[in-house]
Amino acid sequence: MDMITRDDALAIDESFGRLPEMLVGRGITLKQKRGYKAGKLTATRNWCHLVDRDMPRVCLPNSQGQLKTWKLFARFDATQPPSWPWDRPSRSETRKVPGVISGDDVWGLAYEDVEEWVKATPYSEILEPIADALQTSFDYSVRRYR
Repeated sequence: MDMITRDDALAIDESFGRLPEMLVGRGITLKQKRGYKAGKLTATRNWCHLVDRDMPRVCLPNSQGQLKTWKLFARFDATQPPSWPWDRPSRSETRKVPGVISGDDVWGLAYEDVEEWVKATPYSEILEPIADALQTSFDYSVRRYR
């Protein structure tokens, strides 16, 4: 898989910029941090991490060793993992990136996979399934970590 182009990344960033507002409508708030938005559970535990558009890209391998550029990370129950385009980042590599959540229950959305997804589905139709997945992630995280 080729690395994503700058223009495609900007289009994805633009689209994902609407996610926080969509989540507020569901009673979920993402807290603005330096360079990302975090879904906070406690003072030390986050359930999601959304990379801001003007920050350096987070490039890490997935669990199969394929290098990807990650936009969003979230926690999911291992018995009900999210479907594609969600993928598992390498746990050992996510631990090395400040602020990025890590663990056996972390999944992510990579720019490259979102780019493939929008070839068949317009940007206007991808946000609702992502918001649904984040609702599932939030519900799981509250049950597990609070």
